[in-house]
Amino acid sequence: MRNHTATHLLHRALRNVVGDRARQHGSLVGPDGLRFDFPLERPLTVDELRAIEAEVRRVIRADEPVSPEEMSLAEATAAGADAFFDEKYGERVRVVVMDAYSRELCGGTHCRATGQVGSFVLTGERSIGSGLRRIEALTGEAADAWLAARIDALDQVAEALGARAPDEAPARTAALQARLQEAERRLRRGAAAARPKPADLAATAVAAAPGVALVAQAVELSSMDDLKALAREVRTALPSGVIALALVADEPQLFVTVSDDLVGRGVSAGALVRAALPAIAGRGGGRPEMAQAKGSRPAGLQAALAALRGALDGRA
Repeated sequence: MRNHTATHLLHRALRNVVGDRARQHGSLVGPDGLRFDFPLERPLTVDELRAIEAEVRRVIRADEPVSPEEMSLAEATAAGADAFFDEKYGERVRVVVMDAYSRELCGGTHCRATGQVGSFVLTGERSIGSGLRRIEALTGEAADAWLAARIDALDQVAEALGARAPDEAPARTAALQARLQEAERRLRRGAAAARPKPADLAATAVAAAPGVALVAQAVELSSMDDLKALAREVRTALPSGVIALALVADEPQLFVTVSDDLVGRGVSAGALVRAALPAIAGRGGGRPEMAQAKGSRPAGLQAALAALRGALDGRA
């Protein structure tokens, strides 16, 4: 009963704020709240939601009388009553009137006055399909409980941020975000400064087999993507050779690339990676020109690189 009346109030407020195109397309009235579907090609803005909520609350506070009236369909239409769903009506219809605010054809049960709806809060608005939106609300004690839970959550956030009151939380959050962004910038600058120089890595190349230069180094980077990018840069400085870079991490990773001329001589990145897998308890593989692996034994990185070199040397 309470939420049926609230549905009428929400419908009228929605159309007043958004326009008559937001006509009822479906609804569900529950014991604690309601949901209301309507056609609209976009989400409601925050300002629109606030305006709808404020208008419904204003009519509830006004405690307008709610009265059902029976009349002919022609009389109801002439009086401006809303009729939806393209329903077929008989000659006599029932119109639920909420003073001058709302007139809608309806056969349901309602409050005697809008004030009986009690508290009202919008809890969500979302898309339910192409051109259709759904708005949800709670009333009475359920609305009070929902608001109390949000206030408690805000108090907890404020306390965690060290704010003296909840209204200080936004400023505290903004300050924390600014500090975090600055820390991230410093971290990126430090990582860039500590990143191995491709030319320096290329200079570590050794002759692992006749005519085969090998760069085999463990480096500290953030990800496999960074490891691959570094390998590409080393390749620019070392056009011919095998580049084997290992990522120092709790889950160590290995990336191996072989130049085209060595692939033509039968050197395979996939075979080299497979030789290194046992040392890091890893899994992986790839193509002759490129392969990678990931393991679970970080202490085995150097042994993995040594095994890779041994496999390459064994081809001599």
